[in-house]
Amino acid sequence: MIIVSAKFTAKPGMRDKIVEMSQKAIGLTRKEKGNISYTLFKSSDDDTTLMYFEEWESLDALRAHLKTEHIREAREARKDLLDGGVTVRVFESKEVEL
Repeated sequence: MIIVSAKFTAKPGMRDKIVEMSQKAIGLTRKEKGNISYTLFKSSDDDTTLMYFEEWESLDALRAHLKTEHIREAREARKDLLDGGVTVRVFESKEVEL
């Protein structure tokens, strides 16, 4: 399984607008082949930090996702609402028995 965290900071007062604008892309992404989960979280510590947490069946599924029209549109729509870039971390995981 592939896990992605994508953390970014909204300009002051823009966090809720970004969340609202992201709903279409979130809904479409959850229907994509290979998507296990896709959630946008708001920080409980401040009013500007957001993070996507994603789970994918494979790296190929993630790569296909990044090429979709709804993701390109979402990125373009929010670019002027961000304060800085997006920190993306991609992990490969496996289930273990504890």
